[in-house]
Amino acid sequence: MSAELLNEILPPKSGRALIVRKDEVLRITDVEGQQVVDVAIFNAHNYRDRLSLSYSTTRYAMQYSAKRSGRPEPSVLMSKDHLAEGDVLMSTIYTPLMTIVKETPEPKGVHKVNQRMCNRRFYESFGVHGVDGCHEIISGVVAPYGILPEDIPDTIDFFMNYHHDCSSHSWVAEAPVSKPGDFVELRADTDCLVAISNCPEDHISMINGGRCTPMRLQVFAAHSNPAS
Repeated sequence: MSAELLNEILPPKSGRALIVRKDEVLRITDVEGQQVVDVAIFNAHNYRDRLSLSYSTTRYAMQYSAKRSGRPEPSVLMSKDHLAEGDVLMSTIYTPLMTIVKETPEPKGVHKVNQRMCNRRFYESFGVHGVDGCHEIISGVVAPYGILPEDIPDTIDFFMNYHHDCSSHSWVAEAPVSKPGDFVELRADTDCLVAISNCPEDHISMINGGRCTPMRLQVFAAHSNPAS
């Protein structure tokens, strides 16, 4: 049996901040399916050292093509448009923060990695007033750690089905592919402060399948194998 350090339900439209120590595993489970969580990650020893999705998606090797002279030249930077099992979430100064060690939704890697989170101004632009977005929710849970709203990085939004449509030159949000009980597991590569918003968007889109539902948060001790 694995040593479970935390097991709690995160209600809809709420947030949570927690410390995940090096080699511990954080599991985030979509209890009812089609629910998105926005996750901000900070180095627990230096909150200014925080998640960088740019570095997380572009830390890959160069491809090379041969010149006519026979000497190689760089041709394509291997920049990924998604993050999935085995990928490392890097910080603003290249610190490996957490590794995605397992995810059960199919297809894998359906998470938003390239834009800011929802916020009050976003909702106001659609005529929806008085609604806190993920930015406000995360701001609230990291405030006790002395982190200001303007210091929150772009989040990785697990289970968000967000992709680019070339024909319309736009990004499209559709209902998540996650089913009830699907989860993602993150192993801490250093001590991390993890801030989570259970996305409150049920006003203007199908980002959460049209309704907001609970998530389960579990933390397993270092070097244990989480129960499946």
